[in-house]
Amino acid sequence: MKKLIPLLSLAVLLIAGCTGGPITIGGQMPVINSFNASPVSISAGESASLTWTVSGATSVSIDQGIGNVALSGTRAVAPTTTTVYTLTASSPIGSVTATTQVIVTGVTPPPPTGLPVINYFTATPNNITLGSSVTLSWNVTNATTVSIDNGVGNVAASGSSIILPVATTTFTLTASNAAGSVTANTAVIVSGVSPPPSGLPIINYFTASPPIIPSGSSATLSWDVSYATSVTIDNGIGTVASSGSMPVSPVSTITYTLTATNAYGWRSQTVPILVTGGGPTVSYDFVQQASTAYWWTKIGATITPLPFPGALNDNRGFATYRTNVKLNDGNTYTKVLETHPQWVNDGWISGKYSGVYVPPGSKLRIKVGLIQSASAGNVIFTISKLSAPAIIDTNVFYAGGIKVLEAPLSAYYGQTIDFVLNVNANGSSAQDWAAWAEAQIIQ
Repeated sequence: MKKLIPLLSLAVLLIAGCTGGPITIGGQMPVINSFNASPVSISAGESASLTWTVSGATSVSIDQGIGNVALSGTRAVAPTTTTVYTLTASSPIGSVTATTQVIVTGVTPPPPTGLPVINYFTATPNNITLGSSVTLSWNVTNATTVSIDNGVGNVAASGSSIILPVATTTFTLTASNAAGSVTANTAVIVSGVSPPPSGLPIINYFTASPPIIPSGSSATLSWDVSYATSVTIDNGIGTVASSGSMPVSPVSTITYTLTATNAYGWRSQTVPILVTGGGPTVSYDFVQQASTAYWWTKIGATITPLPFPGALNDNRGFATYRTNVKLNDGNTYTKVLETHPQWVNDGWISGKYSGVYVPPGSKLRIKVGLIQSASAGNVIFTISKLSAPAIIDTNVFYAGGIKVLEAPLSAYYGQTIDFVLNVNANGSSAQDWAAWAEAQIIQ
């Protein structure tokens, strides 16, 4: 019997060797039970504590220079800017991660290292006839404010604007920061401004094609006028060139009136459009037009313009498109506008949409929520006329799901106004992944 035991042991070893190595029975992925920061928001110079518990891991590490740590513990951190910490737990089966964020408020941005740089400021075309339009285009870096004179006003650091000068004009762009200001000029020559022949203007034609449309469709207004110093069309269209065309989408039967004026008086001509059927149409889409808006926030006492699209890690806040994302109703949306407020308590972000026409009979409709997993999100969505009371003002928190709201626009029928979309953090800005699935003027 004493000789049998070694032989049995040898047999077991041979069997194990035939299998190609040790046999692993069972195994599981690590589990991160918790990973939190407390407090989640600190002032510059203060510290926060990271706490965590992990099970089933052979190693645990935290980035941002912390390195390997025990399965559970606490670590004091004192970030100088808002920081996201990532914990990684590993075992022979694989790895899992979790993140937590410490928001740092009261951080003073470094002053500009030099004057702003105007990369370009152009007018295209720079030689036109009276009644034609010009596109001003510009790009500026290292500036806190950018403005253009002759009624254009404050603008983003990069963009374009369509203007209709009535005389030869020199436009001046001014870019400023804490170090000072720089300017650049571009001139537009306008010809054809000599006095017209004596007599009233002549309306060569003013037509609508087709003259009968179903509700939700559009017609095209076309016109040509001679010897006029100004040409206007009513129902919210306003001043137009002496010759041109434009699509219109009236919600009901309507008559448009063109008025041509010069020093001798005026002439007018009308054209009707008959609208049949029913059903709402979209006359303006704030989500689709987000790239044309002027986005900004306020850092300290300074109004700070924001680019579009913004970067997801911009702690000043950002506005950008997100595609194929789930919101807090569990549905996937092809395209939404995310507007994350500045990463401070009660931070905010706003976008100004200039020159939006409000058709008679229209109303405002929004569909808003938070991107999925933003469980701490709690924001206030607002749409208003610039410098006027809110048209829609609603609080959305993650557990509350998507909100769909409509509001009348009767106070602004027939007007061309500036709208402002705003998102306020309503306290902490943590996970304020605010999304506009819809923001439309409908008829």
